[in-house]
Formats: sequence, C-alpha cells, structure tokens
Amino acid sequence: MKNLKNKKLYLQVYEELRAYIVQNNLRPGDKLPTEMEMAKNLGVSRNVLREAIKTLEIIGVVSSKPGYGIVVNSFNSNFLSSVIFLNLIADDIDLVSQSQQVRKVLELGFARQSFESIDEGQLKELEAILTAMQSADTHIDFYTLDADFHKIILRNIKNDVLIAFIDSAWACDRYYRSKFIDDGILRYEKHKRIYDALKARDFPAFQEALMYHFSYNFKESIGVRE
Repeated sequence: MKNLKNKKLYLQVYEELRAYIVQNNLRPGDKLPTEMEMAKNLGVSRNVLREAIKTLEIIGVVSSKPGYGIVVNSFNSNFLSSVIFLNLIADDIDLVSQSQQVRKVLELGFARQSFESIDEGQLKELEAILTAMQSADTHIDFYTLDADFHKIILRNIKNDVLIAFIDSAWACDRYYRSKFIDDGILRYEKHKRIYDALKARDFPAFQEALMYHFSYNFKESIGVRE
C-alpha cells in the first residue's frame, strides 16, 4: 500500500484497498490487515480509512466481523456493477452518452435471446410497468420504472456479467441525468412500442423499437455540442 497524503482521499483509499485485495490474491474469507496497519501503510486517518471500508462493504466486497476483522466476500454481479460505476465517477456528462452506447450495443446484441426467452408472465409485468409510467409523478419515478422495464426483458438470458454491465450503465446514467431536467420526449411511447412488438411476437418490430428507443441523444438535449 502506498502513501496517499497528497491525494484526494476517500475514493483513492477505496482504490488502494481494492488493489491490495487483487494484488495479494485474497480469496473469500481471507482477512485484510487491521485498521491500524492499513491506516499507517496508507498514511491516512482511521476515519478516512473507515469511509473507504464502508464503501467496500456497501458494494459487497468485504464484511466486518466483530472480534475477527474485515474479510473478503464471495463474488456477485452487484459487486461487479458497483465497481464499474465507481471507476466511472467523474465530472463529465459525456459518460451518459457512453453509457447509452454500451446499453444500446448490449441490448441489441442480446435482442434475439431476450425476444425468444420472454414469457407471458413477464409480458404482464411489462404491461403493469407501462400503466405505472403513465401516472409517474417525477423523473426519478419514471426512471426507476424504465430500468425495471429493461431488466425484465433481459432477465431470462441468465448472464450475470451482462446484467452487471447494464446495471453500471444505468447507475452512471442516473447519476448524471439527475443533475439535469429530463426532456421526457416520447418516453412512454418508446416503451409501449417495445412492448407491442414483444406482445405480437414480431422480432423485426422489436429490433426497430429498440433502435428507436436509443435514438435519444442526452448531450443534445441539454445543449452540449459534439
């Protein structure tokens, strides 16, 4: 672990702890050094160290066990998506456009599998979400429904890595869009078009609806020129 006295601490310490786990090939159940040892090695206060450890706990990388210490957890897709998102955090709205590009490529790339695997129960879930979208009071309410809508479509693919990347793209998207006024253009209609294609079992229409859905350009909507 290297000294971080001259660096912005919170996420830097998180990055160092994560790197320590990887470089030392720690496995689920392995212990990290004591707080005193880590704080000394990193050159930071124990309060700053605890903030970084808390971040690792929130995303599921480690757990604190009273009387035993801090141990590494088993891998899960939520951990992967959180790590991806934390590595993207920066003051740069271009990340929203990048996350849209990732989502577009992944959702279109898995379109055939999601189309063929969706069942009647999931179509009913999508229909219920569409109904809720029509009465969503705020941008955040609609945003949550939007995320749920797409996750239902991808659910039966059973690919944890895909879901982790999609979740990180959603997290990035939400993190930045919450700072701006959403235009709301055709939000409901775009999702209704996707649902109608799935309901009709019309794959070309489903592909076209996905393409139409991703035609929205966030940067242009807030007046940022390419």
